[in-house]
Amino acid sequence: MYLAIVVAAGEGRRMGFKKQFLDLAGRPMWLRSAEAMLAGGAERVVVVTGEADVTRMREEWAVYGCDDRISFVQGGATRHESVTAGMRALLAMVSETGFYIRETVAAVHDGARPFVQAEDVVRVYTAAAEHGGAVLGKPCRDTVKWVEGQHVERTVSRDKLFLAETPQAIRGDWIQQAYFGDLPLTSPTDDSSLMEALGIPVAAVESNSYNGKVTTPADLAYAEWLANRLWGSLEDHANRIRI
Repeated sequence: MYLAIVVAAGEGRRMGFKKQFLDLAGRPMWLRSAEAMLAGGAERVVVVTGEADVTRMREEWAVYGCDDRISFVQGGATRHESVTAGMRALLAMVSETGFYIRETVAAVHDGARPFVQAEDVVRVYTAAAEHGGAVLGKPCRDTVKWVEGQHVERTVSRDKLFLAETPQAIRGDWIQQAYFGDLPLTSPTDDSSLMEALGIPVAAVESNSYNGKVTTPADLAYAEWLANRLWGSLEDHANRIRI
């Protein structure tokens, strides 16, 4: 059983608005990201968002068809707390279905990565089921410099560098230890780093397509252009939701 968490609890400080609600060819970005996980095989998706945004997301969810595979939970003060809230909701779902936790894989995906392709999601799930954990990403192809202050100290070998993206997935038998046991890191920056700290084998799965994260205002124009290329013009959607 494949499950997913979409983290969409941003406050919009860098963007000037809450980017999870960015309109991408007629659908909000958080929904595009959730639907990408469903397309990749997730049977249930929990969207984690801030307390102030749960109602708005449910309203948008109703506008776009009330897909009962998508549900919502309130996140925490940090990304890790938000993911843990999502994991708690997923475990409750698994308990209700009668599945063994060992038979599940849970993937965590950024709500700001709406362009991930279904085949890449499938490969992450498959790798996590085999190894214990998996992370989607790309080998580093740029030259990397180590900088101290304003000066380049040295060039870092890129041979073994891998640029992590999401989804990042964990097999069900590791969830309790990773998210509800003693935290091995003070503030894990992603779920792969948490698994690494616990000694869980994490497979590196190379992304075969564009999976950029919409993080800054500079990302907006490309995201909107690509969305229109993939999913049609904004003018085609009468129910456009504005920021």
